[in-house]
Amino acid sequence: MSDMRWWRRGRRVDESAAVVVGVGNLLLSSALSWMLIGGGPFFEATTRAEETAAQEFAVSVFGCWLAAGLVLFLVLGMMRTLVGHVLAMLLPPAALVLVLLAL
Repeated sequence: MSDMRWWRRGRRVDESAAVVVGVGNLLLSSALSWMLIGGGPFFEATTRAEETAAQEFAVSVFGCWLAAGLVLFLVLGMMRTLVGHVLAMLLPPAALVLVLLAL
């Protein structure tokens, strides 16, 4: 019975949660994209080893966060939040690639 209660609660707050998750994911995805090109909000790689370590860390955090969000929002039945999560996680890296290709 309690499992059904969590599912209903998730469906009820889906719309407001989608906005919060989308904004949070945009910030996280933008910071991770910045780390992929060698910079960071509070970190600047000075050696090639530091840059590689930052890139590997950013890719692992990105993949885990994307997969965890997909599983969580699918289990809770929060479809708006799921779509917002996927779009907010994939748009900043796609925009970064397009900008870099245009230069």
